[in-house]
Amino acid sequence: MSAVDGTATMAAARWFARDEVRVVEVDVPRAGAAQVLVRVEAVGICGTDLEEYREGPISVVLPREGDAGSTAGGRTLGHEVVGTVIDSPGDPTLVGQRVIPDVVVGCGDCWWCRRHEEGLCPDLQVRGMHLDGGLATFMLADVATCVPVPDHVGPDVAVFAEPLAVAVRALAKAGPLHGATVAVTGLGTIGLLVGQLALRQGAAHVVASDPSERKRSLAAGWGMAATHPEGLETLLRARSGGRGAAGRGEGSGAPAVAAQALARGRSGGAVVIVGFKPVGSEVALLDLVLGEKRILGSAAHLWDSDVAAAVGLLASGSIETTPLVSDVIGLHDIVTAGFERLADDPDVLKVVVRPDGDVGGHGP
Repeated sequence: MSAVDGTATMAAARWFARDEVRVVEVDVPRAGAAQVLVRVEAVGICGTDLEEYREGPISVVLPREGDAGSTAGGRTLGHEVVGTVIDSPGDPTLVGQRVIPDVVVGCGDCWWCRRHEEGLCPDLQVRGMHLDGGLATFMLADVATCVPVPDHVGPDVAVFAEPLAVAVRALAKAGPLHGATVAVTGLGTIGLLVGQLALRQGAAHVVASDPSERKRSLAAGWGMAATHPEGLETLLRARSGGRGAAGRGEGSGAPAVAAQALARGRSGGAVVIVGFKPVGSEVALLDLVLGEKRILGSAAHLWDSDVAAAVGLLASGSIETTPLVSDVIGLHDIVTAGFERLADDPDVLKVVVRPDGDVGGHGP
């Protein structure tokens, strides 16, 4: 059967409830005039996906009666996607183009969307959470926000475009970094990408902390000054002349760490929060005001700036991603070799899923 004739089915990893992700057969979606159908090459499992698996629903929204995919039940996860356009009703010339499908979908009509700030849309939807994502053989995407990927960029590299776009946006919020000392707490995939990118943008020092010795070793190999969290402030003072970090990227998600980053940040500096837990965190307002510090959230990304910049960095080889790939697995192994492994092993970074099952020659 043709993948676009409306009669074919495909495999999809769908979230049904906490601790319940199952690979099921669903109908292949059909692209509308403003959409493309993408054959998925690779998908990265994100910390957000893991949180939904273990603790959800946090952001994931199940289909309502009458919605696309409602008859199958569940929601297809996956928002770090690279694939190839196989159907484009509005522009057939796009067929065969490799793309990063941007997953941030605004309403298109509100004040924020008209200002090209779709990530702030009150009716924001994200593919892989509110709409079906890429942990499937095929996925839908908006034709206007797909970012082309050069053919020489392999799928296990291109799959980092979305998390790297998060790093690009976060560092842009921190301000100029030339000659600055930057602190990164939490060396997951995004933390390690933030550290690499900060050095590339001219930071004099990147002081990085994480409990994992393996992650600290990777950071040190890329030129960061890496330490266990207990030694962070001492090392930071030494590298900054006692002033502290001009910018701090917080990716651990621990509320206490975020509060500490602000309290110990340099006066006049910025703390950019990328990782978070959906629980409260206290902010010392006196220190924030008298120190003229800035605390900034960074979550969404824009296809034509952040994602496009990320693809350019990956295509040029400016950012290294190969050591971040802990394993490449097939779709049907997603629970045991994906979610459960990420939950159980703190040294695991990125698990890449190949829906077509082509995992030969890959792995740690």
